[in-house]
Amino acid sequence: MGSIRLIDKVMMVSPSIRIATVCTMNGKIIHTARRKVIKNRLSPSESRRALASAVKAWKVRNATSRKIGKGKYVIAEYEKVKRITMPVGRNLLYVTTSPNADHNRIIRRLRQLKA
Repeated sequence: MGSIRLIDKVMMVSPSIRIATVCTMNGKIIHTARRKVIKNRLSPSESRRALASAVKAWKVRNATSRKIGKGKYVIAEYEKVKRITMPVGRNLLYVTTSPNADHNRIIRRLRQLKA
């Protein structure tokens, strides 16, 4: 499935999804989408740093994957947003949601999309 189609499907998973991005393992953005009704909480440079941080953390996790298995997803919960990161092929899917989102349901549906 292409990145644009994937992002379109991701955005349909839940109205709680604020932003969805597919990026390379080097942090290069392939495609991103944002709900028009939401206000960006981070500036563009802060958003790039947050994405770079998630990519770096994923690489650190991959370093131990031979011993503990491949990572399936990571969720970071903040007061104002939740951030979900998961592999999709050789890239990463980076999704932010509202804080009250049912992240278990969203993750389950995201994993079905990329299967």
